[in-house]
Amino acid sequence: MKVLVLGAGGMGAKAAETVARFDEVSLLTLADIDGDSAQLHALKCGPNTRALKLDVTDGDALRDALNDVDAVLNCVGPFFRFGVPILSAALETSTPYFDICDDPEPTLEMLALDEKARANNVLAIVGMGASPGVSNLLAAKTCTALDQIDHLITGWSLDDPHGDSDEDLAAEGGSAALVHWMEQCTGTVQSWVDHRLALVKPLQPLKVTYPGVGRRTLWTVGHPEPITLPLTFPHVAKASNAMVLNRFDALGLQDISRRIDDGKITIDAAASEIGRSASGANSSLLQNAMGWIASKLSGPSFPPLFAIAEGSHDGRPSVAASAITAMPSGGMAGSTSVPLAVAFKLFADGKITGTGVRAPEAAIDPDLFFDALHPYCSHPAPISRQKLIAFTVT
Repeated sequence: MKVLVLGAGGMGAKAAETVARFDEVSLLTLADIDGDSAQLHALKCGPNTRALKLDVTDGDALRDALNDVDAVLNCVGPFFRFGVPILSAALETSTPYFDICDDPEPTLEMLALDEKARANNVLAIVGMGASPGVSNLLAAKTCTALDQIDHLITGWSLDDPHGDSDEDLAAEGGSAALVHWMEQCTGTVQSWVDHRLALVKPLQPLKVTYPGVGRRTLWTVGHPEPITLPLTFPHVAKASNAMVLNRFDALGLQDISRRIDDGKITIDAAASEIGRSASGANSSLLQNAMGWIASKLSGPSFPPLFAIAEGSHDGRPSVAASAITAMPSGGMAGSTSVPLAVAFKLFADGKITGTGVRAPEAAIDPDLFFDALHPYCSHPAPISRQKLIAFTVT
């Protein structure tokens, strides 16, 4: 197969590095608006990889590149700017498409292209990273365990020693990841309330009990999981995505969010401010000490990536929880891009079939996926295949 990876930043470079090792891939093209960056990372991927200087906003050039390959992995963000146009081009050229879209609004727009994808006999899987992506497939396991779900919560930790941190967002995700984060922490965001889509305010405190771990306050944030999972699992009444965040950082994030909503600072400026702070430019021993204390006072450590379903089974109140116990190494880039590459490999091996624009939980068997992901999981430590997923029902 000939494969195109769009974006040679941290995410795209890691995706390309992983895909280049697949026996099914005869030629890999790594494309970026920065031709030198594409060339540098293409050399690291091996002899079957070539670099391409490409501006994805040039529709003709993008379609030419798509016409020359058998599948595309899109790692160009932020997706609220680039997701829909790139998917639309892939559908026009009937090119199977995979991405790591983590914005809810373009996710809805992309899902609305389902009929066009089916008409062109092409499969597109959107949001196949860590969160969304791995989190969706963890949630799928919890959803099938209960008969009725009052509240489905997908979560990710910024307060766990093995989870992604704001430093990861700044150093590896770059400005696109931080801009995305600010977008989903301000204004109103799409979520699922009372069996329907609704606009809600983000950064709301959410008290959650994780079975066997304990109870703490999480903070809601806009994300695709709450808007896609109920489409596959209609017995979900309410769905939320939430961050595990210590109270000190949560208060700081709420302050930045208010400043953005009040028009005192732009989203791009706020992202730059957080990036400088995370890199240490504005940090101090006092701030670091306060953050450490706040983490200790905020409650027990939750898993780095998890899903919790609160509802009933056989008429009795029940809670199902699922968490991944290890992730691919490489920080945010590894945990996001390797799952994307693994999903593509399942497709290349004929284990993902069908057409249309689909979220991960609507296209991928969770057990097949986690079996395929297991060989890449070495962080925080090597584990057995049987212990990759921690799944409980109480």
